[in-house]
Amino acid sequence: MTEEEKSSISRSKSYFRYMILILVLVQILDAYTTSYTAVFPSKVAEEFLKGYSANEQAAIMALSIGIATVGMYFVFVNQFLADKLGRRLMLFITTLGMGVSALFLALSQDIIQYTIFLFLTYLFFSADMWLIYINEEAKSEKRAYYTNVVLAFGIAGPILMPIFRSIFITETSPVGAWRGMTLFPILLGIPLSIIIILTMKETAKYEEMKEGKLIQKEELSITFRENIRALFASDRKKELIALYVMSYFCGLNFIFLQLAELYIATTAGLPESSINLVIYIVAISVILGYLLTGIIADKIGRKPLIYLFSVLMFIATIILYFGSISSPAIFIFIVIGVALGYVAYDSLHIVLRIVTLEVVPTDRRGTGSGLRALITALGITSGFFIGSALSFAFGLGVAFILISIPLFINVLLAHKYLTETKGTDLAMVK
Repeated sequence: MTEEEKSSISRSKSYFRYMILILVLVQILDAYTTSYTAVFPSKVAEEFLKGYSANEQAAIMALSIGIATVGMYFVFVNQFLADKLGRRLMLFITTLGMGVSALFLALSQDIIQYTIFLFLTYLFFSADMWLIYINEEAKSEKRAYYTNVVLAFGIAGPILMPIFRSIFITETSPVGAWRGMTLFPILLGIPLSIIIILTMKETAKYEEMKEGKLIQKEELSITFRENIRALFASDRKKELIALYVMSYFCGLNFIFLQLAELYIATTAGLPESSINLVIYIVAISVILGYLLTGIIADKIGRKPLIYLFSVLMFIATIILYFGSISSPAIFIFIVIGVALGYVAYDSLHIVLRIVTLEVVPTDRRGTGSGLRALITALGITSGFFIGSALSFAFGLGVAFILISIPLFINVLLAHKYLTETKGTDLAMVK
C-alpha cells in the first residue's frame, strides 16, 4: 500500500505546485539570510575593528559571530512548537523573523550592536519548516528529489549575494555600504510571511496525526520532556545519537562559510572585484552540488554522501590554505578551495537533515529535527570559539584545517551505526 493510499487527506496537484513555489521563496530567503552575512565580514571588521591586526580581527569576528550563534539554539524551540502548534504557523513566524531581523541588523553602529542584531538573525534562519513540509507532503521515492529541487531553485538567494555585493561593495564604496545587503530579506521576508499565513495549508501528515488517523500512531506528546524521552527510547536510538554527533562535527565547520571572505580579503589580498567573482563561482558550485546530491542520494543512498562530503571538507581547507600562501595561481586555488568547502558543508548538512527526518516518527519529527539543529548549533558556536583562539594563535587558515579534522569521525560513525534510509515511508517510521 502506498503512502497516498494510506492517507485520508489529499492535496491537489495544483496546490502541491503552489506549495513548492512558496517553499522555494522561503528557501531563497532562508539561504540568503543564512549566507549573506558571510560575504562582508571584512567590511564589518574595516568599520568596527580598525587598528587591529589581521589575526586579531579574525579572532574578534569569530568570537562575535560565535556569541550571535546562540540564537540558533532557539531553532530547537521553534521545531518543538511545530509539533505542538503546527508546521504552518511556525513557517509564518520564522519567515517573518528573517525579514524583521535583517532590518535590525542594518541599524548596528558598533561591534557590540552588530553581535546583538546578528543574534536576532540567527534566531530564525535554518528552522527547517520548509523541509518538514517537503518530507510530509512528497512521495517517499521523490522526497530527496523535491528537497533538492527546492534547494536548487532556492540557491537564487546565494546567487543574489554577489550581485548585491558587486552593487553595494566595491573598491570605491564608503564604509558601511554592507548595510545595503539587508534590503533583500527585508523586502521579501515580511510580505512572504503574510502570504503564508493567508494561503498555506497545514501538512496532511500533521493533520492526520492530530486526528488520530496514522497507522499505529502514538498519542501526541504533550510535554517537551516526553518528546525527548520517546526519541531515545526507540529501537533506532544509537542511529539517532550517531546522527547528532555527526551534526555537531559538521557544525564546527560553519566558521569556514562565515569567515572565508575575511580570510581571502586579508590574507590573499584580492581586490573586491575578484572577491565578488569568487562568490559568484561558489554560488554556481553550490547549485551543482545540490543537484548532484539529490540525484546520488536517491540513486545510491545517503551514506556514501556522508563519507564523501566529510572528507571533502578537509581537502578544501588544505587547498585554500596552501594555495593562498604559496601558489602563483592563487585565484584558481582560492576558487577551488572555497567552492569545495561550501559544497562539502552544505551538502553534508542537508544529507544529515534528510536522514534525521527519515528515522524519526511523524509526531516527534519536528522535535527530532529540532534537536539535530540544536546540536548543530552547539557545534557551530564551538567552532567559532575554538576558531577564535586558533586564529589568534596561528591564523584563520590553520584554524579552518584543524577544525575540519573531526569530520573523519563521521565516516566511522556512519559505517558502524547508520542504516540506509533512501525510499523510507515516513508514515511507517516508529
